[in-house]
Amino acid sequence: NTIASVKRFMGRGLKDIAHPEKLPYRLVDQPGMLVIETVQGTKSPVEVSAEILATLRIRAEDSFNDDLFGAVITVPAYFDDAQRQATKDAAQLAGLNVLRLINEPTAAAIAYGLDNAAEGIYAVFDLGGGTFDISILRLTRGVFEVMATGGDSALGGDDYDRALAGMVLQATGRSWGTDEDKSRLLAQARACKQALSDEYSHLFEVMLSDGLLSRMVSRHEFEEAVSHLTKKTLQAVKKALRDAGLQPSDIQGVVMVGGSTRMPHVQAAVGELLQCQPLN
Repeated sequence: NTIASVKRFMGRGLKDIAHPEKLPYRLVDQPGMLVIETVQGTKSPVEVSAEILATLRIRAEDSFNDDLFGAVITVPAYFDDAQRQATKDAAQLAGLNVLRLINEPTAAAIAYGLDNAAEGIYAVFDLGGGTFDISILRLTRGVFEVMATGGDSALGGDDYDRALAGMVLQATGRSWGTDEDKSRLLAQARACKQALSDEYSHLFEVMLSDGLLSRMVSRHEFEEAVSHLTKKTLQAVKKALRDAGLQPSDIQGVVMVGGSTRMPHVQAAVGELLQCQPLN
């Protein structure tokens, strides 16, 4: 009954979702957009997003001790019209007046202060929990021009969690089991993944319906299990460079955005490809 990374479901049908059977909840196809089965009945991705946005609105109003006049909401640069409209619908449902939707890479570059930086060409590598976004931006006199964008709306930290859990299950001869087991496995995989950013090995331990699963996982093993996912992000970077007519050496700096970019091997792979030290 816990929904994660609902953003990748926005404006999508069931046919657009890769491996729905591995999710710890059920998706139901409906005309226009899929819905999610919950204890309280079916919920659309728009309704789930509205719950999140409404909570953020309340927090903001509490912080400022005033009503919120409007909001600027960020979306992945490659979001299509259906996904953008679903985002606007969620904001409206949450009682938010949307002043503007802006692309996440542009927002990240502004938040990082690149609009005050030296002129040049920058890459924004945005690997979040559910989506991946790469943008090549040219900065001229404080104005950003988007030269190329790319990414994958079904690639993110959730997929790294699933790959890690799958590797441990395969190594121990266990199965995904019940929906409850899936939730516990993915939660433990996330905790293990995060720990391996600082440690060279970590104990993956979780109680499942058929007994305790316990296995030590090394950072090297984890990186091997997820290498195909990191390669997919690098292929998208190379395509964005080709689309912009650029070589890696043309990039002045790369901004790393999203929790999943904290993984050391992702930092190293991006730095090696773009021949510069990533900016965090």
